[in-house]
Amino acid sequence: MSVLLKLKKVNLKYKTGKANINVLNNINLITKKKETVSIVGESGSGKTSLIMLVGGLERATSGKILFQDRDITKLNEDQVSKIRKKSIGIIFQSFYLIPNYTAVENVALTLELNKFKNPERNAKELLDRFGLKHRFNNLPSQLSGG
Repeated sequence: MSVLLKLKKVNLKYKTGKANINVLNNINLITKKKETVSIVGESGSGKTSLIMLVGGLERATSGKILFQDRDITKLNEDQVSKIRKKSIGIIFQSFYLIPNYTAVENVALTLELNKFKNPERNAKELLDRFGLKHRFNNLPSQLSGG
């Protein structure tokens, strides 16, 4: 199975005033295509920061992030946005959905913007794959409940 994502000695530091905050230190990671990976840890351990780096929403202080053998740390924002548009999906803790669209409509909109054929059917297949078939017609305000 081929490599999908590779992080090599990735560091993330924030500067606040005179202090440097080390968020991620020398992270090395390899994931393969079709592999499922979970990122777990205590609050404040850097999980969201890592996801932001991998999604190209944040820039590493140093190190390399290779997505499909392409070093995204060397790309500009437009180039990273194109990769994200086609290949990377991020669901934030406070998800940003169109409030008056159902779950299917929110997912289908992204597929439609990316010129997928049959966006509604594909949206339903995706939601079903993630165990959300029972939520097809829910509005975002109804999605967080058990």
